[in-house]
This record gives sequence, C-alpha cells and structure tokens, in this order.
Amino acid sequence: MHYSREQDQWYLKLSGRTYPMHCGESFLLHIGKTPFSCRLELGANWYVILQEITIILHPSAVYTVSI
Repeated sequence: MHYSREQDQWYLKLSGRTYPMHCGESFLLHIGKTPFSCRLELGANWYVILQEITIILHPSAVYTVSI
C-alpha cells in the first residue's frame, strides 16, 4: 500500500492494478511476517486501528497488506 500526495489517498496494488483505499476499509497489515487485521481511517493524518492501537501511517512508507 502506498500514498499519493497529489490525491491525498492510499492505494493498493493488486494483480497489476491500483485501487484507491477509503476510510473504514479493513485489510491485513503485515508487520514482519505476521498479518494483523486493521481498519483505515483519516483524522489529522491517515492512520490504522489495529485492535485497540492507533498507528499513524507515514506518507513516504510502503506497507505490505492483503485483503
């Protein structure tokens, strides 16, 4: 999953296509080799809610996710 500053939106690449991500969408965020169920949200910054933990996403980072 990567961020577009021009669109102010996160995108997911899947099977050679790029899909925009929206607030409230759920997916698996891979931390190391472990996938964690989370939900994408937007406040002052884009962030994910993982169980009861809020993690702010860094715009220049690329995250490994699956649906």
